Amino acid sequence: MRDPSSTRLEAMVRDAVRAQQAGDFAAALAIAQRAAADKLQHPVLLRIQGQALAMAGHYPEAGAMLNRALALDPRDAQTIADIGRVLMAEDRADDAMAAFRAALSVRPDLAEVWLELGALHELRREDAAADAAFRKAHALLPSAAGPLAAMASVAARNNDPAGVREFAERALRVQPDHAAASLALAGLDFRERRYDEAVARVERLIAAGTLDEQQSLAAYSTLTEALDKLGRYREAFEASARWNEITRRTYAPRFGDGGRVENHLHFMQRLMDWFARQDHARWRQPWDPGDYVSPVKRHVFLFGYPRSGTTLLENILASFPGVRGLEERPTLAAPDWEFLRNDQTLDRLTDLDPDLAMAQRAAYWQQVRREVPDVDGNVFVDMGPLYGIKLQLVARLFPDAILVRCRRDPRDVVLSCFKKAFRVNASTYQMTTLEGAARHFDQAMRLTELHLGVLPLPVHVVDYATLVADFDTTTRALAEFVGVPWTEDVRAFERTAAGRSLRTASADQVRRGLYDGTRQWLRYREQLEPVLPILEPWVTRFGYPL
Repeated sequence: MRDPSSTRLEAMVRDAVRAQQAGDFAAALAIAQRAAADKLQHPVLLRIQGQALAMAGHYPEAGAMLNRALALDPRDAQTIADIGRVLMAEDRADDAMAAFRAALSVRPDLAEVWLELGALHELRREDAAADAAFRKAHALLPSAAGPLAAMASVAARNNDPAGVREFAERALRVQPDHAAASLALAGLDFRERRYDEAVARVERLIAAGTLDEQQSLAAYSTLTEALDKLGRYREAFEASARWNEITRRTYAPRFGDGGRVENHLHFMQRLMDWFARQDHARWRQPWDPGDYVSPVKRHVFLFGYPRSGTTLLENILASFPGVRGLEERPTLAAPDWEFLRNDQTLDRLTDLDPDLAMAQRAAYWQQVRREVPDVDGNVFVDMGPLYGIKLQLVARLFPDAILVRCRRDPRDVVLSCFKKAFRVNASTYQMTTLEGAARHFDQAMRLTELHLGVLPLPVHVVDYATLVADFDTTTRALAEFVGVPWTEDVRAFERTAAGRSLRTASADQVRRGLYDGTRQWLRYREQLEPVLPILEPWVTRFGYPL
C-alpha cells in the first residue's frame, strides 16, 4: 500500500506545475510553501521556492534553496538554469555561464537558456558566440520574437544595417510591441540620420514603461544623442538627467557612499594618499624587472579618461602595421586584486617580490592571449581610459612599457560622460550627476598628474582637437613614438573599427570615421555653469581657451 504522504506530495507537485504553466506563480508558490510547512520535500517545489526568493532579491537564500533541489535531482536542467540566473544576479558571470552550459548539456532544447547564454556572451563582448546561441534559440522557437530581436542586436554591433532591419522587422511582425526589436530599429534610425524617427520610436517605448534596465540604458542613450543632433539641447540634457537619476537611485546601495563597493572617489583618494607618502626618489628610478622579458615588441598603455578619444586612438593604432590592440578588457584584474585593495596590499609594490611580479605578469599575458592570440612579437596596445590612476602598478610590473595619453577639453569630456548612458560600475556611477562627473574627472587628473610627475615611463600626449585638425601630422608623431611605420592606411581607421568587435560607448562614432567633437560644451554652457569652477584649472593647464 502506498504511503499517503507520497500520494499527497505527487498531487501537490502536479498542481504546482499546472499553476506555473498557467502563469499563476503565486498559486504554485503557495503549494510549495504548504509542502515545506508539512516537511514534504520535492525538487520541483524547492525550485519554486528558490525562484520566489530570487524574485525578491534574496540571492544567497535562493542559491541555497536551489542547491537543495539540485541535490535531490542532479540532472534537473531547469534548476541548474535557475542557479545560473542567481549567479548572474550576483555578478558571477563565469559561474553563470558554466551553469547555463551545464543545463543545456542536459536539455539542449531549452530555448530560454540559449537566449540567456547568448545575452551573457553579449555582456562578455563575444558577439560570434552570442549570435550562435541566439540562432539556436531561434531554431527552437522559430515563431518567437525574442531570438530575432537578439539577432538584430548582434547585427547592430557588427555594423550590419541590413541584418538589423531584417531581424527586427521580423520580430515586430510576430510581436508589434517588442521592445528590443524597436530599440534596434531606433538605433538604425539614428545611424541613418533619421533623428526624428529615432526620437519618436524611443519616446513611445519609454512611455510604455516596459523596458528593463539595459533596454532603458539603450533607449535613453539613443534619445539623448538624437535630440542633440536635432539641436534640442535642453531636452537632450533633461533626458540624460532623467536616466542618470534613475540609475543613481538604483545603484546607490552598491556604489554610493556606504555602499557595498568602495566609492570610486574614495578609491582614487586612497591611491593618491598612498603614493604621496612614497619615497619618490626610489620610484623615479627604472624598476629592475629581473628575468622578465616582454613577449611583445613594444608594450603600450593607452589612457586618458572616458570620452576623451581613447577608442578612436586605439583603432588608429590598430591600423598601423604590426600593431595589435585591445580595448577596455580586464587585463589588470588580477594585479588590481593583488595590489590595490588597501594600503597593505599597495605596500607590496614598494619592494616588489620578484616571484610575485612574475606570477602577476603571467596572469596578465594569459588574459591578453585569450583576447589577442597573435599578440606575441607585435606591438601591443592595452587601452583603458582610467589607466592613469594605476600607473604605479604599470611601472612596477611592466617597467619597459610606454604610455600614450589622450587629452580632450575637460568641458567636452565631462558633458559627454554625463550625457552617455554607460553600463554602471564604480567609476561610471560617479557620472550620474554633473557635479559627480566633474569631481571624478578632477580627482582622476590629479592622480594621473602625480604619477606622471614621478614615474620613469615615456609618455606621448595626443590632443583630440589637434588630431582632428591635423590628422596626418599627429598620427605620424604617434607612429614614431610607438616605433611603427606610418602608412596611408591609417586614414581609413574606420575600416579597422568596422572589422572589430567594439563595445565601448564610442564604437558607433569611430566606425563612421573622423568626427570633430570639439567645443560641444558651448551648446550646454548654461547647464555646465555650476561645474566650470571645478574644470577650469584643467582647461587652463591643458591649454584650452576659457
